[in-house]
Amino acid sequence: MFLLNISLYRKYLFIIFLFSIFIYYNLLFQRKNSNIINQTSNSIRILYVIRTSSYFYQKRLIYLLQTWISLVNQDVFFVTDILLPNISQNHMILTKQICGPDAHSMNILCCKTAHDFIIFHRYISEYDWFCHFDDDQYVNVNNLKKYLSTLDFNQPYYIGRASWSNTIKRSKEPYPYSFWFATLGAGICLSKRTIYLLKPYTQSVSQFIDGCINENYHDDIYLGFLLNGYLNITLTKNNHFHSHLEKFFYHNKQIFLRTFTNEITFGFNIPDRYPYYLPQLDKSYLDPYRIRTLHCLLYITQIKECETKIRQHIFNSTI
Repeated sequence: MFLLNISLYRKYLFIIFLFSIFIYYNLLFQRKNSNIINQTSNSIRILYVIRTSSYFYQKRLIYLLQTWISLVNQDVFFVTDILLPNISQNHMILTKQICGPDAHSMNILCCKTAHDFIIFHRYISEYDWFCHFDDDQYVNVNNLKKYLSTLDFNQPYYIGRASWSNTIKRSKEPYPYSFWFATLGAGICLSKRTIYLLKPYTQSVSQFIDGCINENYHDDIYLGFLLNGYLNITLTKNNHFHSHLEKFFYHNKQIFLRTFTNEITFGFNIPDRYPYYLPQLDKSYLDPYRIRTLHCLLYITQIKECETKIRQHIFNSTI
């Protein structure tokens, strides 16, 4: 009986938390009198490239297409092995013929990342910021835009989360110095100025692959090496970018629930690298990583469907 009471107590605490978020964001919405469309359509222009494959379309990508990507879909492009359903061919660049079957090897990762720059250079006149994300990431596009709006895209920027706790050590020429690099798994953003400066080193897929092989670096390390060694652009660290490799990001529920609205990217993976303690708001849809719930909590006042689902969940949990 005592354990049952504790369980009920925790359940009601969580219901109170959801209700508090609901009240807070409604008040905030009334005060600002704004919506997601206004927030994401003005000022800076961001191009999003998603690295994915047909294998992960149903396993991961589908949940992103239904949530954050739907908010900025005209600005999202996909680097993938073959054509994917329900995505415009003009927003895909195919890699299987050039890179071969998908694998987590240095050559193939470098080959796929090299295709990012084909897209970046193609649309450089239309955008201010150029960001790479993987298909196991949720992106809070409002927070990303808010952060990038504080920076000048005409200056060289290389933004992301440091992959290691220390710099990567290097002693050989050229550039025999240690440097920081950002993990692509947490997402990175490059300013327009940086894309211009990178052009001599990213003009073709083979050029980027050869650079990776010559230095014996994976794609994200080689990109960090290019930026630091050849262009003197150091990493601007942002710890609000998160990858699925972070062991403890989701483990403390209280800290996560208190801080998740401040984050920019969320990596996810099974069995426990996702907010597994969030409820599944809509039982009629699969939500194995709770991405739909996270999306609704972040955009409760801007998306009417989310407001309705949270209201319904609170009501059902209290009867």
